[in-house]
Amino acid sequence: MLLRQLDYFIKVVDNQSFTKAADAAFISQSAISQQIRALEQELGVKLLKRHNRSFSLTSAGNYLYRHGPALLAAADQLKKATINVGKYEVGELTIGYPKNYDGVELGRVVGSFSQLFPQIQLSITAEDHVEMLRKLQNKELDIAFVGDRHDLPAEFHQELLSNARYYIEISSENQVANQISVTLNDVANKPCIVVCSKGQAAEEARFYREKLGVDGEFKFVDSLAEAQMLVVANQGYLLVNEVGHWQPTGSLINRVAVTEADGHMMVQPYCILWQEEQISAAVDEFIQLLMNLLRNPD
Repeated sequence: MLLRQLDYFIKVVDNQSFTKAADAAFISQSAISQQIRALEQELGVKLLKRHNRSFSLTSAGNYLYRHGPALLAAADQLKKATINVGKYEVGELTIGYPKNYDGVELGRVVGSFSQLFPQIQLSITAEDHVEMLRKLQNKELDIAFVGDRHDLPAEFHQELLSNARYYIEISSENQVANQISVTLNDVANKPCIVVCSKGQAAEEARFYREKLGVDGEFKFVDSLAEAQMLVVANQGYLLVNEVGHWQPTGSLINRVAVTEADGHMMVQPYCILWQEEQISAAVDEFIQLLMNLLRNPD
């Protein structure tokens, strides 16, 4: 079955006229009639019951008419994606992720993707939340893997990956290290370590205080490794999200679940964002790989 024949068939039914369908397809009426008959012959079933000056759908024709548009739309999307992926043959795919992300799935996806698209250079950077959204807006990033702070621009296409629980990473020597859970009030006497660039410190402090309820001092560092060194030294605690599987921390750091005052787990939605016009087969493949790993953990 040719997609062109399917398109003609749908136009005929939409217009309830071979003449109008032929005009819409910019071909002659006889040509469109021949294409419909050829389609029926290939399928081995009648699609139309022809009357004097009208027609009606057979059960097979009705089924094809209901499901055909989805096939045409999928074929059109496949065509566009195939064309787009050609633009990345010697190109680059840029991905941003949070500076405090400590999972393993992103690394696994990078490895799998590189095998599928060896011609594409991957650029993967840890970013501040606000900076990541800015770069995606300016098309400096193709994909952003980000925690939802209820500030994600509506024009971005987004897929929810998980509702990630909050944990603290804290020195195994700390008195709360072996508890099943804590509230942020339980650790208010310790500084909250925040991973961000210097220019984003005020914005991050505002989010941690107003949205998360952190009540205490902050220590700002530029990297996750530096933050975890401070944790080992019992110089504060680090708020992290359980997104997929953790990287191991060793025996010097414990992870303890964070709950609200009412006992409910603190969570943050994690999403993958991209701009619809940036989609390509390569971008789509990366998104699907990450979604599959995070939604279906081993």
